[in-house]
Amino acid sequence: MVINKKRGDYFSQFINWFWLRPENALMVSLRAEKYAETLKYFDQDSSIDVSCGDGVFSFVTLGGEISTSSDMFRSVNLNKDRYGNFDTFDHFDETYFVEVARHADYQYTVGSDWKDNLLKKSEKLGFYKNLLLHDNNKKFEFGSDKFGYVYSNSAYWINNFEEHLKDLERITKPGGYIVLEMKTDKIKEYNSLNYGINIIGHDAAALLDAGRLSTWKGLKSLTEIDDILANLQNCEVINRTPIYGDYLGYMWDVGLRPIFKPLAKMVSLMSDVSRSEVKAEMSEIFTTLGSQVLEKYEANEATAMEWLYVIRKK
Repeated sequence: MVINKKRGDYFSQFINWFWLRPENALMVSLRAEKYAETLKYFDQDSSIDVSCGDGVFSFVTLGGEISTSSDMFRSVNLNKDRYGNFDTFDHFDETYFVEVARHADYQYTVGSDWKDNLLKKSEKLGFYKNLLLHDNNKKFEFGSDKFGYVYSNSAYWINNFEEHLKDLERITKPGGYIVLEMKTDKIKEYNSLNYGINIIGHDAAALLDAGRLSTWKGLKSLTEIDDILANLQNCEVINRTPIYGDYLGYMWDVGLRPIFKPLAKMVSLMSDVSRSEVKAEMSEIFTTLGSQVLEKYEANEATAMEWLYVIRKK
């Protein structure tokens, strides 16, 4: 399975989806590029997208396209500020829709997540054959050796990280692959409360942080992750590569995060015609601002805060 998309192709799709948070489009375009390189291992008959969220990231990575009429801000909870564990996007109502412009080249057998609202959103894509509400702090109820391809970009958030990885190993078939995209504790260096507090002051840094630093207790160093994966008895790491960090880490930390809520409120009050016009204009601006940055970017191992691992089960 080969997806002939480059990071620029992904960027145009993700700008459409993340247009009020364009910094996210930069990050996930690089993530998608690395993810797509692992699809040569994809098992069409037995695959699981662990912590799939609303499903759009994997859907686009596997060749799908979303119409410009749709984006992730169609159904959000703006009743309070995003802080710590509160998730603005953990919300679903009748206003949410996804218009698919092109279906993905392949489907996942299973998509799982611990947030029911996100699973309801992912169902709109018609991309997952089965959807499962599952807390990754618990073992999957699947039997052993079930999936030929297991993907997750959220394994590092789990309280018992090592046990979760052992369970992913358990449900993977011999000869199958586990693909992990994981942030390390390097991300803390790109948090405003660490790098910016002496420049912009505590209140401004805390506004940018929005409680995120306090929730990152489970993050591990690259060395710790390497050691944990090396201890998986029936697996071997066949690829480990950096995805992004350095100045992109700072761009992601700031972005439009501080003004997202008022922007989203304004957008929610617009007519569909006005909304489409504003979205098109902003997307064009952000595409111009980000395209060359993305084109020239090369991940640096010394400064990377997110990594791709490909693990083969023996």
